[in-house]
Amino acid sequence: MNKTYYFVEFEYIDIPPEGFHTNQQLTIKGTKFDADPITILKVVENDYYEGWIHLQAIHETVDKTPRRMAGDPEYLHQSIVGGDRPFNCYYKKDENIMILNTSKKNVIGLQRALIQHFPDRFKPYQHELEFKKLLKKLSHTQIVSSWFNNIQGKVNAVGLYGRRVNFDEIFDHYNELGRLSAITVEWQIKDETQPINVMFTKNYGVIIYSDWPFEKDLYFLLEIKKLLFSDELIKSS
Repeated sequence: MNKTYYFVEFEYIDIPPEGFHTNQQLTIKGTKFDADPITILKVVENDYYEGWIHLQAIHETVDKTPRRMAGDPEYLHQSIVGGDRPFNCYYKKDENIMILNTSKKNVIGLQRALIQHFPDRFKPYQHELEFKKLLKKLSHTQIVSSWFNNIQGKVNAVGLYGRRVNFDEIFDHYNELGRLSAITVEWQIKDETQPINVMFTKNYGVIIYSDWPFEKDLYFLLEIKKLLFSDELIKSS
């Protein structure tokens, strides 16, 4: 079982009592054109768990896949999707950081929409994970896989697997040809009988391969935050 989360660090964020809700153009009757996509981010519970604020988000996008509505012989050339798939977010005010439990596409799209519509209330930092620093912090940790993209050659992406793949010559070779985009580490966690794998991606994505209860994910992610946003070294035990 794997669960995907993304960290977003803020310069500042001021959530209105009614939440963030982008403006939507009304559909013109009889045109068969959907209204503009909407983005919503609202508070569900202020004191959710250990200081976390629980929010719910919706981010709609335009899907240009031709499709027909039930009973309608004409194809729609595009449609709005995502409105029926809300996702959870968790904001820790004293850390000024939010964790979004959704896809990379939604994370990037939601930020762009809210920056555009609420520039005075919503200002996240726009940066990517520095893998060079992360690998240094993980020097005592088992690295089980590495992914590279933007390779100018016969393939666009390459994955490496095996023990300590971040220290061999093949790793160095692909690190020069392309760009490191993800690594997976193996950790032995206290009170857990089996080690777990955790993947880190360049957009501050964290994929946890475990069947823990969700509350333990939040606790663990706050520890991961120390690794990603500080100079603290992390060991595997």
